[in-house]
Amino acid sequence: MLRSLCRTFRRCASLLAVVSPLALAACLPDPEITVPDFKPSGIVDLSTSKLDLGTQPDAGRLRWLPDQSVRSGQTLRAIVTSGSQVFAIGHQGTILRRSGTGWVSEPAVDGTKTISGNFYGAVSVGSDFYAVGEAGVIVKRSVDKWLQEGKDLGLASSLFAITATSSGDLYAVGDTGVILHKPMGGAWVKDSVDPALSTADFRAISTATGDELFAVGLGGVIARRSAGKWSPDSVSVDAADRGNFYGVVSTSDALFVAGEYSRFLRRDSDKWRRETALAQSGQTVHFLSLGVSGRDVTVVGSLGSILRRDGASKAWTVEDSGTTATLSAVSSSQPLYAVGAQGTVLVRQ
Repeated sequence: MLRSLCRTFRRCASLLAVVSPLALAACLPDPEITVPDFKPSGIVDLSTSKLDLGTQPDAGRLRWLPDQSVRSGQTLRAIVTSGSQVFAIGHQGTILRRSGTGWVSEPAVDGTKTISGNFYGAVSVGSDFYAVGEAGVIVKRSVDKWLQEGKDLGLASSLFAITATSSGDLYAVGDTGVILHKPMGGAWVKDSVDPALSTADFRAISTATGDELFAVGLGGVIARRSAGKWSPDSVSVDAADRGNFYGVVSTSDALFVAGEYSRFLRRDSDKWRRETALAQSGQTVHFLSLGVSGRDVTVVGSLGSILRRDGASKAWTVEDSGTTATLSAVSSSQPLYAVGAQGTVLVRQ
Protein backbone atom coordinates (compact mmCIF):
# COMPACT_ATOMS: atom_id res chain seq x y z
CA MET A 1 0.00 0.00 0.00
CA LEU A 2 2.77 2.45 0.92
CA ARG A 3 4.60 1.85 -2.36
CA SER A 4 1.35 2.35 -4.29
CA LEU A 5 0.67 5.65 -2.54
CA CYS A 6 4.22 6.82 -3.17
CA ARG A 7 3.97 6.03 -6.88
CA THR A 8 0.75 8.00 -6.95
CA PHE A 9 2.47 10.98 -5.30
CA ARG A 10 5.26 10.88 -7.85
CA ARG A 11 2.86 10.73 -10.80
CA CYS A 12 0.83 13.62 -9.44
CA ALA A 13 3.43 16.35 -9.07
CA SER A 14 0.79 18.84 -8.07
CA LEU A 15 0.20 16.95 -4.85
CA LEU A 16 3.76 17.49 -3.65
CA ALA A 17 2.94 21.02 -2.64
CA VAL A 18 0.44 19.77 -0.09
CA VAL A 19 2.14 16.58 1.08
CA SER A 20 3.82 17.12 4.44
CA PRO A 21 7.58 16.54 4.66
CA LEU A 22 6.98 13.59 6.97
CA ALA A 23 4.54 11.90 4.59
CA LEU A 24 6.96 12.45 1.74
CA ALA A 25 9.81 11.03 3.81
CA ALA A 26 7.87 7.77 4.16
CA CYS A 27 7.85 7.19 0.40
CA LEU A 28 10.22 4.56 -0.83
CA PRO A 29 12.32 4.94 -3.98
CA ASP A 30 11.01 3.51 -7.25
CA PRO A 31 11.72 -0.23 -7.59
CA GLU A 32 14.08 0.34 -10.53
CA ILE A 33 16.43 2.50 -8.45
CA THR A 34 19.34 0.24 -7.56
CA VAL A 35 20.87 2.18 -4.68
CA PRO A 36 22.29 0.11 -1.82
CA ASP A 37 19.84 0.37 1.06
CA PHE A 38 22.27 -1.43 3.36
CA LYS A 39 19.79 -3.98 4.63
CA PRO A 40 21.18 -7.49 5.26
CA SER A 41 19.55 -8.60 1.99
CA GLY A 42 19.86 -5.23 0.28
CA ILE A 43 19.22 -4.34 -3.36
CA VAL A 44 22.94 -4.09 -4.04
CA ASP A 45 25.55 -6.19 -2.29
CA LEU A 46 28.60 -3.97 -1.84
CA SER A 47 30.86 -7.01 -1.98
CA THR A 48 30.09 -7.42 -5.69
CA SER A 49 31.85 -4.16 -6.62
CA LYS A 50 34.93 -4.70 -8.75
CA LEU A 51 38.20 -3.73 -7.13
CA ASP A 52 40.40 -1.71 -9.44
CA LEU A 53 43.39 -0.02 -7.82
CA GLY A 54 44.21 1.72 -11.10
CA THR A 55 47.09 4.18 -11.49
CA GLN A 56 48.27 6.00 -8.40
CA PRO A 57 48.53 9.83 -8.40
CA ASP A 58 51.85 11.59 -8.85
CA ALA A 59 54.26 11.39 -5.93
CA GLY A 60 54.69 14.45 -3.75
CA ARG A 61 51.00 15.27 -3.26
CA LEU A 62 48.47 14.09 -0.72
CA ARG A 63 46.87 10.95 -2.05
CA TRP A 64 44.92 7.85 -1.09
CA LEU A 65 46.91 4.62 -1.20
CA PRO A 66 45.66 1.05 -0.76
CA ASP A 67 46.60 -0.83 2.38
CA GLN A 68 47.50 -4.10 0.75
CA SER A 69 48.20 -5.83 4.07
CA VAL A 70 44.48 -6.50 4.56
CA ARG A 71 43.83 -10.22 4.15
CA SER A 72 40.04 -10.15 4.39
CA GLY A 73 37.86 -10.06 1.28
CA GLN A 74 34.72 -9.21 3.25
CA THR A 75 32.92 -5.93 2.68
CA LEU A 76 33.99 -3.43 5.35
CA ARG A 77 31.32 -1.06 6.60
CA ALA A 78 32.95 1.18 9.24
CA ILE A 79 36.38 2.39 10.34
CA VAL A 80 37.10 3.86 13.76
CA THR A 81 40.31 5.20 15.29
CA SER A 82 41.36 6.32 18.75
CA GLY A 83 44.97 7.24 19.40
CA SER A 84 47.10 4.50 17.89
CA GLN A 85 44.19 2.03 17.75
CA VAL A 86 42.42 1.45 14.42
CA PHE A 87 39.53 -0.96 13.85
CA ALA A 88 37.56 -1.87 10.71
CA ILE A 89 34.31 -3.83 10.91
CA GLY A 90 32.12 -5.44 8.26
CA HIS A 91 30.18 -8.38 6.95
CA GLN A 92 30.07 -11.88 8.42
CA GLY A 93 31.37 -10.85 11.81
CA THR A 94 34.52 -9.19 10.47
CA ILE A 95 36.46 -7.13 13.01
CA LEU A 96 40.02 -6.16 12.07
CA ARG A 97 42.56 -4.37 14.24
CA ARG A 98 45.55 -2.53 12.82
CA SER A 99 48.68 -4.10 14.34
CA GLY A 100 52.17 -3.02 13.31
CA THR A 101 52.31 -3.16 9.52
CA GLY A 102 49.27 -5.42 9.15
CA TRP A 103 45.82 -6.29 10.44
CA VAL A 104 44.69 -9.02 12.82
CA SER A 105 41.21 -10.51 13.20
CA GLU A 106 39.38 -10.10 16.51
CA PRO A 107 36.14 -12.11 16.49
CA ALA A 108 33.32 -11.03 18.78
CA VAL A 109 31.64 -13.64 20.94
CA ASP A 110 28.32 -14.26 22.62
CA GLY A 111 29.25 -16.59 25.43
CA THR A 112 31.16 -19.37 23.68
CA LYS A 113 29.65 -18.66 20.25
CA THR A 114 31.40 -16.50 17.65
CA ILE A 115 29.14 -13.78 16.21
CA SER A 116 28.99 -14.17 12.42
CA GLY A 117 26.34 -11.59 11.47
CA ASN A 118 27.10 -8.38 9.60
CA PHE A 119 28.49 -5.38 11.50
CA TYR A 120 27.53 -1.95 10.15
CA GLY A 121 28.66 0.80 12.54
CA ALA A 122 31.41 1.45 15.09
CA VAL A 123 32.57 4.12 17.55
CA SER A 124 35.24 4.64 20.20
CA VAL A 125 34.74 5.96 23.73
CA GLY A 126 38.02 6.43 25.56
CA SER A 127 39.77 3.08 25.43
CA ASP A 128 36.56 1.18 24.67
CA PHE A 129 35.21 0.38 21.20
CA TYR A 130 31.68 -0.54 20.18
CA ALA A 131 30.20 -2.10 17.04
CA VAL A 132 26.57 -2.63 16.03
CA GLY A 133 24.95 -4.68 13.32
CA GLU A 134 22.49 -7.22 12.06
CA ALA A 135 19.55 -8.32 14.22
CA GLY A 136 20.25 -5.71 16.89
CA VAL A 137 23.70 -6.99 17.82
CA ILE A 138 25.85 -4.71 20.00
CA VAL A 139 29.40 -5.66 20.96
CA LYS A 140 31.94 -3.89 23.15
CA ARG A 141 35.71 -4.26 23.17
CA SER A 142 37.23 -3.92 26.58
CA VAL A 143 40.46 -5.51 27.80
CA ASP A 144 41.14 -6.95 24.32
CA LYS A 145 37.87 -8.88 24.00
CA TRP A 146 34.69 -8.17 22.05
CA LEU A 147 31.62 -9.21 24.04
CA GLN A 148 27.91 -8.82 23.31
CA GLU A 149 25.74 -6.28 25.15
CA GLY A 150 22.07 -5.35 25.21
CA LYS A 151 20.70 -8.87 24.66
CA ASP A 152 17.91 -8.21 27.16
CA LEU A 153 16.40 -5.70 24.71
CA GLY A 154 15.42 -8.59 22.42
CA LEU A 155 15.91 -6.54 19.26
CA ALA A 156 15.15 -8.00 15.84
CA SER A 157 15.85 -4.81 13.89
CA SER A 158 19.34 -4.25 12.51
CA LEU A 159 21.43 -1.39 13.86
CA PHE A 160 23.39 0.63 11.31
CA ALA A 161 25.20 3.41 13.16
CA ILE A 162 26.42 4.40 16.61
CA THR A 163 27.86 7.61 18.06
CA ALA A 164 29.12 8.96 21.38
CA THR A 165 28.52 12.33 22.99
CA SER A 166 31.20 14.40 24.70
CA SER A 167 29.90 13.16 28.05
CA GLY A 168 30.35 9.52 27.01
CA ASP A 169 26.70 8.64 26.36
CA LEU A 170 26.12 6.26 23.43
CA TYR A 171 23.32 6.27 20.84
CA ALA A 172 22.64 3.63 18.18
CA VAL A 173 20.07 3.72 15.37
CA GLY A 174 18.56 1.22 12.96
CA ASP A 175 15.44 -0.06 11.24
CA THR A 176 11.80 0.34 12.31
CA GLY A 177 12.42 3.53 14.26
CA VAL A 178 14.82 1.93 16.73
CA ILE A 179 17.04 4.39 18.64
CA LEU A 180 18.98 3.11 21.64
CA HIS A 181 20.68 5.06 24.41
CA LYS A 182 23.37 3.96 26.84
CA PRO A 183 24.07 6.59 29.50
CA MET A 184 27.63 6.83 30.75
CA GLY A 185 28.04 3.91 33.15
CA GLY A 186 24.49 2.68 32.52
CA ALA A 187 22.72 0.01 30.46
CA TRP A 188 21.23 0.10 26.96
CA VAL A 189 17.61 1.30 26.80
CA LYS A 190 15.24 2.33 24.02
CA ASP A 191 15.19 6.10 23.66
CA SER A 192 12.04 8.20 23.52
CA VAL A 193 10.95 8.54 19.86
CA ASP A 194 8.07 10.53 18.37
CA PRO A 195 5.40 8.15 16.94
CA ALA A 196 5.94 9.79 13.55
CA LEU A 197 9.40 8.13 13.48
CA SER A 198 8.23 4.66 14.49
CA THR A 199 8.74 3.19 11.01
CA ALA A 200 11.86 5.18 10.05
CA ASP A 201 14.86 3.21 8.77
CA PHE A 202 17.86 5.10 10.12
CA ARG A 203 21.33 4.77 8.58
CA ALA A 204 23.52 7.40 10.31
CA ILE A 205 23.70 9.46 13.49
CA SER A 206 25.83 12.38 14.68
CA THR A 207 26.20 14.65 17.67
CA ALA A 208 25.67 18.38 17.07
CA THR A 209 25.72 21.36 19.42
CA GLY A 210 24.78 21.16 23.08
CA ASP A 211 22.69 18.06 23.79
CA GLU A 212 21.41 17.80 20.22
CA LEU A 213 21.83 14.76 18.00
CA PHE A 214 20.66 14.12 14.44
CA ALA A 215 19.81 10.84 12.71
CA VAL A 216 19.08 10.32 9.00
CA GLY A 217 17.92 7.44 6.87
CA LEU A 218 15.93 6.05 3.99
CA GLY A 219 13.19 8.06 2.31
CA GLY A 220 14.70 11.40 3.33
CA VAL A 221 14.05 11.05 7.05
CA ILE A 222 15.90 13.55 9.27
CA ALA A 223 15.33 13.31 13.02
CA ARG A 224 16.55 15.59 15.80
CA ARG A 225 17.02 14.82 19.49
CA SER A 226 16.48 17.82 21.70
CA ALA A 227 15.32 18.09 25.33
CA GLY A 228 15.55 14.31 25.67
CA LYS A 229 13.23 13.34 22.81
CA TRP A 230 13.54 12.43 19.12
CA SER A 231 11.25 14.22 16.67
CA PRO A 232 11.22 14.90 12.91
CA ASP A 233 13.49 17.86 12.22
CA SER A 234 11.45 21.06 11.93
CA VAL A 235 13.76 22.64 9.33
CA SER A 236 12.25 22.11 5.88
CA VAL A 237 13.77 20.12 3.00
CA ASP A 238 12.76 20.71 -0.61
CA ALA A 239 11.01 17.72 -2.19
CA ALA A 240 13.72 17.47 -4.87
CA ASP A 241 16.41 17.18 -2.17
CA ARG A 242 14.79 14.26 -0.37
CA GLY A 243 16.07 10.74 -0.93
CA ASN A 244 17.92 8.01 0.90
CA PHE A 245 20.38 9.62 3.30
CA TYR A 246 23.41 7.61 4.46
CA GLY A 247 25.66 10.10 6.25
CA VAL A 248 25.44 13.00 8.71
CA VAL A 249 28.20 15.02 10.41
CA SER A 250 28.53 18.26 12.32
CA THR A 251 31.35 20.82 12.10
CA SER A 252 31.81 24.24 13.69
CA ASP A 253 30.29 25.67 10.49
CA ALA A 254 27.12 23.62 10.02
CA LEU A 255 25.41 20.24 10.02
CA PHE A 256 25.69 18.24 6.79
CA VAL A 257 23.78 15.30 5.31
CA ALA A 258 24.70 13.17 2.28
CA GLY A 259 22.98 10.44 0.31
CA GLU A 260 21.98 8.93 -3.00
CA TYR A 261 22.51 10.70 -6.33
CA SER A 262 25.28 12.93 -4.94
CA ARG A 263 22.95 14.73 -2.53
CA PHE A 264 24.85 16.89 -0.06
CA LEU A 265 22.75 19.19 2.13
CA ARG A 266 23.67 21.89 4.64
CA ARG A 267 21.33 22.80 7.49
CA ASP A 268 20.68 26.52 7.64
CA SER A 269 18.37 28.22 10.12
CA ASP A 270 15.41 28.29 7.73
CA LYS A 271 15.90 25.20 5.53
CA TRP A 272 18.22 22.45 4.32
CA ARG A 273 20.09 23.67 1.23
CA ARG A 274 21.86 21.55 -1.34
CA GLU A 275 25.52 22.30 -1.97
CA THR A 276 27.03 21.52 -5.35
CA ALA A 277 29.52 18.70 -4.94
CA LEU A 278 31.69 17.66 -7.85
CA ALA A 279 30.84 14.17 -9.11
CA GLN A 280 32.46 11.91 -11.68
CA SER A 281 31.43 13.13 -15.12
CA GLY A 282 28.77 11.06 -16.85
CA GLN A 283 28.41 8.59 -13.96
CA THR A 284 25.86 8.27 -11.20
CA VAL A 285 27.53 8.60 -7.80
CA HIS A 286 25.90 7.87 -4.45
CA PHE A 287 27.39 9.33 -1.27
CA LEU A 288 27.46 6.70 1.49
CA SER A 289 29.47 8.19 4.36
CA LEU A 290 30.80 11.46 5.77
CA GLY A 291 33.87 12.13 7.89
CA VAL A 292 34.98 15.37 9.52
CA SER A 293 38.48 16.59 10.30
CA GLY A 294 38.51 20.04 11.83
CA ARG A 295 36.27 22.09 9.54
CA ASP A 296 36.91 19.89 6.49
CA VAL A 297 34.35 17.28 5.42
CA THR A 298 35.24 14.14 3.45
CA VAL A 299 32.60 12.28 1.44
CA VAL A 300 32.98 8.73 0.09
CA GLY A 301 30.67 6.55 -1.95
CA SER A 302 30.10 4.45 -5.03
CA LEU A 303 32.65 4.09 -7.84
CA GLY A 304 35.48 4.78 -5.41
CA SER A 305 34.37 8.40 -5.05
CA ILE A 306 36.17 10.61 -2.53
CA LEU A 307 35.44 14.33 -2.32
CA ARG A 308 36.63 16.93 0.15
CA ARG A 309 34.93 20.15 1.22
CA ASP A 310 37.44 22.70 2.50
CA GLY A 311 36.04 24.28 5.63
CA ALA A 312 37.74 27.63 5.02
CA SER A 313 37.05 28.17 1.31
CA LYS A 314 33.88 26.01 1.08
CA ALA A 315 35.38 24.69 -2.18
CA TRP A 316 35.03 21.07 -3.30
CA THR A 317 37.88 18.89 -4.56
CA VAL A 318 37.73 15.43 -6.09
CA GLU A 319 40.45 13.23 -4.61
CA ASP A 320 41.89 10.27 -6.48
CA SER A 321 41.07 7.04 -4.65
CA GLY A 322 42.75 4.85 -7.25
CA THR A 323 39.81 2.43 -7.17
CA THR A 324 36.28 1.97 -8.48
CA ALA A 325 35.28 -0.17 -5.50
CA THR A 326 32.34 1.11 -3.46
CA LEU A 327 33.60 2.95 -0.38
CA SER A 328 31.16 2.64 2.49
CA ALA A 329 32.88 4.58 5.30
CA VAL A 330 35.56 7.16 6.08
CA SER A 331 37.20 7.95 9.42
CA SER A 332 37.31 11.33 11.15
CA SER A 333 40.80 11.13 12.67
CA GLN A 334 44.20 11.62 11.06
CA PRO A 335 45.44 9.80 9.12
CA LEU A 336 42.16 9.38 7.26
CA TYR A 337 41.07 5.86 6.34
CA ALA A 338 38.35 4.77 3.90
CA VAL A 339 36.96 1.23 3.69
CA GLY A 340 34.59 -0.62 1.42
CA ALA A 341 33.89 -3.57 -0.85
CA GLN A 342 36.12 -6.64 -0.99
CA GLY A 343 38.15 -5.66 2.06
CA THR A 344 39.25 -2.35 0.53
CA VAL A 345 41.23 -0.14 2.93
CA LEU A 346 42.67 3.18 1.74
CA VAL A 347 44.89 5.57 3.70
CA ARG A 348 45.29 9.28 2.90
CA GLN A 349 49.01 10.12 2.91
